[in-house]
Amino acid sequence: MNINITDQYLFLAFWLSFTRWFAVLMQLPIFDNLAVPNILKILCSFVISWAFFDMNKVYLLNDLKFYGLDSLWYLTAVHGMVGLFIGFMVKSMMTLFVAAGNIVTQQVGFASVSYFDPTQMTQVGPFEKLFQWVMVIMVLTSGALIPMFKGVIGSFATVNALHLEKLITSPQYVTEMFKSIFQSAILLSMPLILANLLMNLVFGIVARAIPQMNILMVSFVVNIGMGLIIFLSISNEFFEVSFELYQKQLANWFNYFT
Repeated sequence: MNINITDQYLFLAFWLSFTRWFAVLMQLPIFDNLAVPNILKILCSFVISWAFFDMNKVYLLNDLKFYGLDSLWYLTAVHGMVGLFIGFMVKSMMTLFVAAGNIVTQQVGFASVSYFDPTQMTQVGPFEKLFQWVMVIMVLTSGALIPMFKGVIGSFATVNALHLEKLITSPQYVTEMFKSIFQSAILLSMPLILANLLMNLVFGIVARAIPQMNILMVSFVVNIGMGLIIFLSISNEFFEVSFELYQKQLANWFNYFT
């Protein structure tokens, strides 16, 4: 079977589109799981690139015509790195919930309960994965991925080989983004932090009043029980606020890349 390429520029433009989409998709919370085969990641990237190619091919063709076909690998590297940067920004939004879950794990007293997560290449606790996957399901079922796809499509016009100056302003955006992620994680875990501080204060008073009591063992049991009760009582509001914070971060991300 012979394959003939009738329009070399169009074919290479599709290759650049595929390169960026693949770099973005392989970092999303579902595709970064080792259980997803690599061939499936490649096929999904190919289908999505084909579906949205008509919307951004003009910008890719402009890059090819300006730099020439001899600079294909340079253009591939540029679009690959831009895709990695965009995908990293998207994935970083989910660290908000991982960080909040880490703080909650510490406050509840489950710091010793952890397992190795091959997708994160680190030890994680039960609350981190619980928060992350609940938010992934909420994002998928709410249609919040639509602005994300719009942002990636818009990035072909705003961040390409001819307009790399867009990335010059990225340090300020990245600084504000990670600062807000840290503040949001503290905000989400604040009820349990305050409850833990209050319980430690009470146990300190009890230790002074009844020195013969084994406060360490009592506090360990009470911290776990009270932590689980408090989280159970605030779980609805916790996930509602989490989703609002995610939407806010997504809106800022969308405005930056478009």
